[in-house]
Amino acid sequence: MRGTWMLSWILIICLSQVAVQSQYYSETLPYHPRPVKVTNLHFFMHEHTGVTAVVLTQANITSNNSSVPFATLVAVNDPLRTGPEPDSEVIGNVQGISLLAGSNASSTQYIEFGFNTGKFNGSSLSVFSRGEPGLAVVGGRGR
Repeated sequence: MRGTWMLSWILIICLSQVAVQSQYYSETLPYHPRPVKVTNLHFFMHEHTGVTAVVLTQANITSNNSSVPFATLVAVNDPLRTGPEPDSEVIGNVQGISLLAGSNASSTQYIEFGFNTGKFNGSSLSVFSRGEPGLAVVGGRGR
């Protein structure tokens, strides 16, 4: 009986200490968001079909009259340049894969824009996209 009373008092003391110590974490602090930092990048991907975009595999379909065959997997390794001219400065490369899965030449792409010169040397942007209208940046590294 004495042991039960002693255990009860120890539990009460411990629970009171927990209640006192937990009040330290109950204070709320105001939220101060970080200032938004915007970086505008301008670069051009120069794709040359058959040279920098190579068909890896393709479905064996005999009734496909499309210019872009259905179910084609393409590997991409294109130069990334500062301008649209073919002799503009190379600032990196674009590597990835593209799956042409629709009969209307729609594609699903995973590509990475890697920069190897200038301010963004060693940085990259990872992009995942379904179709051409917009690209979704899903990751990256560096600056």
